[in-house]
Amino acid sequence: LEREQADPRAEERRRRRERLLALLERAAAYYVRYLWESGEAARAREHLLGRGLEEKVLRGFRVGYAPSAWDKLVTGAQRDGFRPDEIAAAGLGQRGRGGGFYDRFRARIMFPLADARGRVLGFGARAVREDQRPKYLNTSENELYHKGRQLFGIDRARGPAARGGRIVVVEGYTDVLALHQAGVEESVAIMGTALTQEQLAELGKAARAVHLALDADRAGEEAMLR
Repeated sequence: LEREQADPRAEERRRRRERLLALLERAAAYYVRYLWESGEAARAREHLLGRGLEEKVLRGFRVGYAPSAWDKLVTGAQRDGFRPDEIAAAGLGQRGRGGGFYDRFRARIMFPLADARGRVLGFGARAVREDQRPKYLNTSENELYHKGRQLFGIDRARGPAARGGRIVVVEGYTDVLALHQAGVEESVAIMGTALTQEQLAELGKAARAVHLALDADRAGEEAMLR
């Protein structure tokens, strides 16, 4: 199709979105390499493999590791031509009180949060050390990432869910990985116990039947009833 009239502002927004998505893809690939190739990530590899998760499923979901250094990712991204404002807008970098610019995620296991088309919009990050707080740190709400719309694993579950006519909903990242590894590939996570209208709409697009399999504790059971 040939455009007769293009809105310059719409084109500018499209280009910005494409650059942010490219930056997030770059970050996901970097975290994966760091998980499997760095000595620093040995503890994270032991933690994941100790949970019974196999390398194949971890690589399939692009699970990675963020180094403990303050600015490895932001320095590399700037070297590749991304501006600090773009790195901050993608949720990967932030300003310190002293004015420095540093990585938002450090010394954490990284779970890419992708949309139904597989495009990375943000990250969920899990602490490895017991003294790290908070235990889980997500990308903050921004122009690309909205937690209430997100379903972890939807890009990989969409096909199996359509074929099988059902989708299985769990709470956490590793629940989804374990289910996919066990052959239940139509599973996704809502990353907690709060199920939003936007998430319900996405589930409805994926399959006619939704099976809630949240944690078997009081919070999980109350959330399923609600």
